[in-house]
Amino acid sequence: MMDGLITGRLTGIPESRVDRNRRPYMVARMRANAGDGSSIPVNIVAFDNAPCAVLRSLSEGDAIALRGSFTPKVWIDRQDESHAVLDVVAQQVLAAPTMSDL
Repeated sequence: MMDGLITGRLTGIPESRVDRNRRPYMVARMRANAGDGSSIPVNIVAFDNAPCAVLRSLSEGDAIALRGSFTPKVWIDRQDESHAVLDVVAQQVLAAPTMSDL
């Protein structure tokens, strides 16, 4: 695990969930540009109130920046090709304003 900052766009609507101890948390997914024209999927989970509140206000396609703990992983698809993916525990979420916010 490492700490970092990453930017990208949400690929779905963030979801509110509750753990087995009835504590709320948020999950979301985004894609981050890899610099070579490809993108990396990022799985996001947030437990603290501040990042959860920001994620709750966002929609698919919104541009965001995350600061948190990153765990790089690799998954293998059905054609036996490996792909990079990041799991992030978000401690801070920043969102770019949308046109409706301006």
